[in-house]
Amino acid sequence: MNLPLITAAIGAQFRDDIDVLDSRIKSIKLEEDEKDRAYNIFMTFNLDEDKLLFDDPLLYNERHTREFKYFGNNSGSSLQTYVVREVKALYYLLAEVWMDLYKALEKENMNNSELYQLLKELEENKFVFLKEKKGKMCINFKKLILPQDIEIEIKSDDKKKILVKDKKNEKEQTMNYENFIKYIRGEGKSKYKYVLVVPRIIKDGNEKIVSKHPDYIELIKRLNKIGEGTSDNSIETVETAQKRVCYICGNSKVGVSSSKTSKFSRSGINKFFTITTKNSARFLESTIDNYDDVYSFCDECYQNLLIGEKVIEEKFKGNIAGESAYILPESMMGEFNFNYISKIKEHVDFAFNVNDSLNWLKSVEAEAIIDQKNPYVVNFIIYRTDGRSVELLDAFEDIPFSRFVKLNELFKEKVKKIKPHLEYFSLSSIYHIIPVRKVKVNQKEKQIDIGRVLTLYKSILSDYQVERETIYSYASEALDKGIRQLSKGKIDNYENLQLTKYIGNTDFFIKTIIMSYIVLMKVLQELKIVDKYFFKNRQFWEGEKLMDEKKEFLLAQVEQIEVFLEQQGFTDEEKALFYLGTLLYRVALAQFIKEHKTKPILKKIQFQGMNINEVLRLYEDIIEKLRQYDKMTLFAENLINRFHNYFGHLRKRWPLSDQANVFYIMAGYAYMVGQKTPDITKEEESAVEKEKIAMAELEKLSE
Repeated sequence: MNLPLITAAIGAQFRDDIDVLDSRIKSIKLEEDEKDRAYNIFMTFNLDEDKLLFDDPLLYNERHTREFKYFGNNSGSSLQTYVVREVKALYYLLAEVWMDLYKALEKENMNNSELYQLLKELEENKFVFLKEKKGKMCINFKKLILPQDIEIEIKSDDKKKILVKDKKNEKEQTMNYENFIKYIRGEGKSKYKYVLVVPRIIKDGNEKIVSKHPDYIELIKRLNKIGEGTSDNSIETVETAQKRVCYICGNSKVGVSSSKTSKFSRSGINKFFTITTKNSARFLESTIDNYDDVYSFCDECYQNLLIGEKVIEEKFKGNIAGESAYILPESMMGEFNFNYISKIKEHVDFAFNVNDSLNWLKSVEAEAIIDQKNPYVVNFIIYRTDGRSVELLDAFEDIPFSRFVKLNELFKEKVKKIKPHLEYFSLSSIYHIIPVRKVKVNQKEKQIDIGRVLTLYKSILSDYQVERETIYSYASEALDKGIRQLSKGKIDNYENLQLTKYIGNTDFFIKTIIMSYIVLMKVLQELKIVDKYFFKNRQFWEGEKLMDEKKEFLLAQVEQIEVFLEQQGFTDEEKALFYLGTLLYRVALAQFIKEHKTKPILKKIQFQGMNINEVLRLYEDIIEKLRQYDKMTLFAENLINRFHNYFGHLRKRWPLSDQANVFYIMAGYAYMVGQKTPDITKEEESAVEKEKIAMAELEKLSE
């Protein structure tokens, strides 16, 4: 994946449609219930009436971020020159912006501009102080219209709140800036939500919105090294500059520089550049080898990168495993068809968020999305951002789109052979069967072990090897964490397991997890990316043909179980544990009927893993409970007989790990959920029917 090249190619496609400066525009995220009560507020320097006030609320619209040029906050230690701010960042407009804007105009030799003269006029009229030291207030609060007997104080070490002093009542209170604006406007605790603060100057009855002023727009372009007239003392002037090679277009041009990377958004895709050091000296005399030792590019490609970043942010973002992702299709033939790659992006994003692989395959077929003559690969950047910085979680590179088709066909095939125990499976399902814990970091929830989900996705998509024991450990942990959460009064973590829909239906949670893992295991095995096989590779037993040929032997439920086990390719040891799991379910159902709603027998399962001695102790406990509940029926004896038949004598080393032991026991338990057995009582049958109804409702909710 050549990320800069992809970004620049996308930007070049929109060069005529998007102003380069608009690529710096930030978006505002509002909650759904805030949208109809959100307003912008003007910060008005009224030279005619000699007062400063916050007035004329304007109903917020998404287009206002572009109309009023909202660029967010200036990054790092750079000058605070962006004049339109969110209300929560009002500190900068009160403390720094006007001084820094004045300095920036001087630095860019714009002393003769109208904007510079307006700032001087504000200073002459004592609205602002333009030559104060850093940390001092640049706004004269005496000009601000405040309630009577009220003073305000801002401390540079707390940029989120303001101190309001009531001299008459000798009271002080600290409030955030939105509440402060409401307070001085006499609105109290109004329901209005203030979003953007837009500075303007009223002079001779004329309004000048600072962010729309041509001088301001020119200044911001220069500071971001956009367009002609940029000033950068580290770059030679066009007349004297030596030609250098641009890493993006590969052409030798003047003005090629690596310093432009400092102007990239700190939270955008361009920050994922690989800083490549070349094994040669920089700037050789030869025009062929005249490269910088880090990424550098010409003005045109730089602007393409900015525009490309904006387009990617708006049109190529997706969600993978609850994390933000850039999804970037790329033609292997070097062609670029924006409409086509947009469709691919939508379908790939859908693949990670749809429940049923069959629905995904139908959508791909309907769109005729596969192009054999011009194959495409897809690149993924999975990341987190707080708006100030960006963290790379993982990257999947050069995944053929055909790989998604193959995977979903495999999911469909394996689900078909395990129905009715599982109705659907997809790439999205993988995220919902591996426990992911959330913690609060800076008041925001963060998935702290999402890396293992992403690693498994990467292995499946890129044909990397997966360890069999890792999958067993994920399955055991999912059962352990899920059952523990379901036993609580309230689900407080592992939301990705979709536990809320299983409250009161723990057995169906077990069934979904186990059957989902069987499908996943069979797909991994067929892809040949596991270090050791899960099941025997017995193709003869798969398919409907077997069901027809063996129909006379399938009348008894034990024989139906046998067919299921052969279809899945279980080994003898796995079958033995499976049958132990079916007996475990018979005990659990009996306990449920006896008003033991928590099914105490399940507490005998150690989900972290059970060695063979612990398995044998579990067997003894189950036999004892079957006798206690008078469930030692002919059917139970048949299950016990099959257990002994496959378990055999412990003359050889037991081949399964402790976590695999747990998995196959719970596989037998999961199989029995919702099944009627020959020895079922009327009470038990009623409970099973209720389970089936609950399962059907769960499936409808998941569609």
